[in-house]
Amino acid sequence: MKTLPNVLIVDDTKANLALLEVIFRNVKINLIQALSGAEAMTKTVGIDIAVAIIDARMPEMDGYELAFKINEERTEKVPVIFLTASNFNENEVLKGYELGAVDYIFKPINKHILTYKVNIFLDIFKQKQTINRDVILLKESADKLISANSALQRSEEKYRSYIENAPDGVFVVAEKGRFVEVNEAARRITGYSKDELLKMSISDLIAEKSYKESLAHFKELTKTGIAKADMTFKDKNGNLLWCSIQAVKLSEKRYLGFAKEITERKLTEQALKISEEKYKTMLNASPDGILIVNLKGNITEVSEIGLELLGANNKDELYGERYLKFVPSEEKNTIRRLIDKTINEGIAQNIEINIKKKNQSSFLSEISSTLIQGPMGEPFLFMITIRDISQRKKLEKKLIHADRMVSLGEMASGIAHEINQPLNTISLVMDNILYEAAKDDNKGNNYLERKSNKIFENITRIKNIIDHIRAFSRNHDNYILADFEINLSINNAVAMINEQFKHLAISLNLQLEENLPFIIGNTFKFEQVILNLLLNAKDALLERKRKQLTDYDMLIEVKSFKENENLIIEIIDNGTGIIEEDIENIMLPFYTTKDTGKGTGLGLSISYQIIKEMDGTIELINNVFYGTTFRIILKIQN
Repeated sequence: MKTLPNVLIVDDTKANLALLEVIFRNVKINLIQALSGAEAMTKTVGIDIAVAIIDARMPEMDGYELAFKINEERTEKVPVIFLTASNFNENEVLKGYELGAVDYIFKPINKHILTYKVNIFLDIFKQKQTINRDVILLKESADKLISANSALQRSEEKYRSYIENAPDGVFVVAEKGRFVEVNEAARRITGYSKDELLKMSISDLIAEKSYKESLAHFKELTKTGIAKADMTFKDKNGNLLWCSIQAVKLSEKRYLGFAKEITERKLTEQALKISEEKYKTMLNASPDGILIVNLKGNITEVSEIGLELLGANNKDELYGERYLKFVPSEEKNTIRRLIDKTINEGIAQNIEINIKKKNQSSFLSEISSTLIQGPMGEPFLFMITIRDISQRKKLEKKLIHADRMVSLGEMASGIAHEINQPLNTISLVMDNILYEAAKDDNKGNNYLERKSNKIFENITRIKNIIDHIRAFSRNHDNYILADFEINLSINNAVAMINEQFKHLAISLNLQLEENLPFIIGNTFKFEQVILNLLLNAKDALLERKRKQLTDYDMLIEVKSFKENENLIIEIIDNGTGIIEEDIENIMLPFYTTKDTGKGTGLGLSISYQIIKEMDGTIELINNVFYGTTFRIILKIQN
């Protein structure tokens, strides 16, 4: 948008200013009005003025002084039209011209004359502005031309310097492939001097196996004006070099080529290709499914077993897919924790989660994750190993149930004792009732009620034992995990073997801390662990007794207590202990230290697995003199 020229009007009478405003209302100007010289000076600071119309006679600062001050510091003088009365004398008129006046208008003002004169000065002002702009543009053009010439000269110098000092070989080639210019890098790559190269052509350097490729390269260059290819060269010593060639057509008879030696890169690529083939062979040789996942969670590689496990027909169906797509929503937080642990520790192993196939069927898997680092040691990829453990879990469930049945078999005599005791009590009470009834027909109701209650107490005890054994012996595959009190489970387990241990003269010492926090899990499986450890302790006690051929006080201590953020259960015996070489293997399936035919070798392995499912651990400690301590550590859950 064009700015309007500024016109200054100064008069100490408001009516005169109003009159001037009316006169100029149809003239395209920006009118600056002032009632005094001081006001005019303030309003025109830093402003270009096309013409000033000033009342010659004003108080304080008259028109002459104002005209002088307006033009005092301006390079472009402002034309001034003085407004004056008709009785102005000649001396005052001359004074005005000396101070910059260009004309006078006598009052009363003739608006036509004033408008005409102002338009003349406006035209002059506009012409000056146009001239000034043209001068500026002309100067800018001259400066640009000088700068362009200087830049061109510098560019030519830089070009020559670049060509000579470029890290890549530069060849200028004439017709028939003859070299007409080469740089230092070209001489270094080929091993020839400049004079030698200028007597040679491209065909002298191209290796035989790249000859056909070079002809195709040159044909493309002449047709399109640009070509790029990797070719094999021979240096002066006959060594083969890989070079990346980029060429452009300069004219019909001149071509410019850049040659970058890439021998090391090619050898690296070949080695990488061999490495990738080995990597893929190893990937597919694994019996487990393997996924390679980037940091965004997208699958970038998958083994053949991985394809089969996820139900995909080919790798393209999985490339780019989010690995979380194959994880049920309720398991996503578990897999995220696995990845977080992998980033922090480099590896995370043996997390059990369900995996969804593409057809939405699922299977139970064991997941491990390994961090693959980038060249700077930064996290780069994850290798996720998937193992289908559905069949293994089915077998484990069968083994757990079988082990429970074995434990019940071992406890059979103890259970018989446990039931016989209340039966004996019932029998004695009945004999007593019959005896007393034979002596006296008038026995009171209180006596009969007391004896009957005793009978029913023992019947209830027998019922509870049978009910608990029945519940313990069931298959608990579909048991819903719940919170339970470990001391109650320990007491239930002890109740099933207490009479058997008494019969064998084994003392059971329970030291159970009260008001322990509840634990989430399967109470029957936990009882199975306690039973396994108690029965193993019993065998160790009897073995020591057999070996030393003398009686000793056979003792088993069962303790429960809180330690920091864990619940601890200790089962301590003073039996034979376990030799050091057996300790590392004692938790393995089918490993047993007992004589052939005694034990399945599954009890401790199954116990270890049950406690692991409860996010706990079992530690084995050989006591200082005799015996063993099994220490169960369970995390307290909030």
